[in-house]
Amino acid sequence: MLLVSALACCWFMPGPVGGTGALALAALAGLTFPDTDQFLPLLRHRSAVTHSMLIVLVCLADRRLHPVAAGLALGIGFHLAADCFPVSMRGFATVKMPFAGTLDTQNSYIWLAANAVAGSYVFGMLVERLYGPQMQIAAMVGALLLGATYLAGVPGGFRALAVYAAIFWVGWRLHQPAVS
Repeated sequence: MLLVSALACCWFMPGPVGGTGALALAALAGLTFPDTDQFLPLLRHRSAVTHSMLIVLVCLADRRLHPVAAGLALGIGFHLAADCFPVSMRGFATVKMPFAGTLDTQNSYIWLAANAVAGSYVFGMLVERLYGPQMQIAAMVGALLLGATYLAGVPGGFRALAVYAAIFWVGWRLHQPAVS
């Protein structure tokens, strides 16, 4: 429902207010989107279809949906970061490739981590393109609060939070927006 609301914001409320609402709603939707594979026929848990940036790429095809893409990238990235720290990377924890079987432990870690980092990058890139400096800072603060809140409550989340904090810090240091 959150994702549908985010899409509606972009389609029916174009502009900064609709885009900001879409970004926030999509980020919340992205936190749980990867686990929709448990309810979809033909997909197994930790499917590469939902545990990736595929839906983000679909949203990037329509410029109006870029705020949704940014929010989904952020939320999915946080989810996948937490999935990088299971109790044990085997069975349900490994990534399932449609029609190709299950990735081994090492490749499952690589898949999840690469997609989590890609989510951070896409979020930062789109926020920079879509918003002015003050909104960029607000989006980053919101992202950090969302990530800290989500990751503090999921298994493996504290370790993922430490990694994400390092990624955000490096990204911030490499490219600080100018405040006007």
